[in-house]
Amino acid sequence: MPKKILVTGASGFIAQQLIVDLLERGDDVRGTVRSLEKGEALKKTLAAHSPRAAEIELAVADLESDAGWAEAVEGIDVIHHVASPFPLAAPKHPDDLIRPAREGTLRVLRAAHRAGVRRVVLTSSCAAIAYGWGNDLPELLTEEHWTDPSNTADCAAYPASKTLAERAAWDFANGEGKGLELTAINPVGVYGPILSEQVKTSVGVISDMMNGKYPMLPSVGVQLVDVRDVSAAHIAAMNDPGAIGERYILADEFYEFGDLARLLRERFPERASKISTRRMPDFLVRLLALFVGDMKTIAMELGKRRVASPEKVKKLLGRDLIPADQAVIATAESLIRYGVV
Repeated sequence: MPKKILVTGASGFIAQQLIVDLLERGDDVRGTVRSLEKGEALKKTLAAHSPRAAEIELAVADLESDAGWAEAVEGIDVIHHVASPFPLAAPKHPDDLIRPAREGTLRVLRAAHRAGVRRVVLTSSCAAIAYGWGNDLPELLTEEHWTDPSNTADCAAYPASKTLAERAAWDFANGEGKGLELTAINPVGVYGPILSEQVKTSVGVISDMMNGKYPMLPSVGVQLVDVRDVSAAHIAAMNDPGAIGERYILADEFYEFGDLARLLRERFPERASKISTRRMPDFLVRLLALFVGDMKTIAMELGKRRVASPEKVKKLLGRDLIPADQAVIATAESLIRYGVV
């Protein structure tokens, strides 16, 4: 039976894929945007991927303001709360990221509770699981683990923001918002096809590699997951009563940046001259970290291998995840298709 669904942060990378998939299922979708101008641009993007794109409703609402949220949640059956700040550069102060993430999440949940919306699927992150461990980092992370934001030597502002926002959501669901049916989706680095020329979040790493912006690559890496699987997990969780009260990690293979570059050079040989595989010495990373905020975050990852298990979400989906190399190739192909690289 079709549902009336709200997707927050509708112009984001994950949200766009989710909206297309929901529309194709036959659901009615309302999306929040920070301005009507962004909303009109979103409709144009979605029109290339779904014949139902014109049917999406738009609601103007911002995570940092109460305005618009009561109207956004009115008449809604399910909320996918995807919106959250994702900085391309390290913030000047951690609270600049933590506050809107945490307070914005609570703002959405409170509006949902007041309106009688029971079902909420939250886009959290594996960043709320994998950081702050220091030398005690588990060999394999699971949904039982939590990031420790107080260990700032191993937890930068972004993981702290995702952790505190998700913690606040669970506290609300188990307290003031008793009766709220919450599920958290915790993806690692999200790759896969973009739907327009706008490059957001982790996809920018592939774009920068292919545009020759990295003359050297630090010896750090990430696990990858395809955006199409993140969307599928949201939808599966929405429809499965057994997912209420659960967290789900989405993670496939771990890739060092150098391995990503080699994969791209092999798959796109005509662009290989721009894609460097030259390794940045660790001492240089640490030296640059003294002066460049973003390098401080990268230096934190030297020698770390944060690997999480996808076994729980594979049971939810009833299948394996899209392989990480396919997600990377799909990212690159879409970047080429839209003229970004």
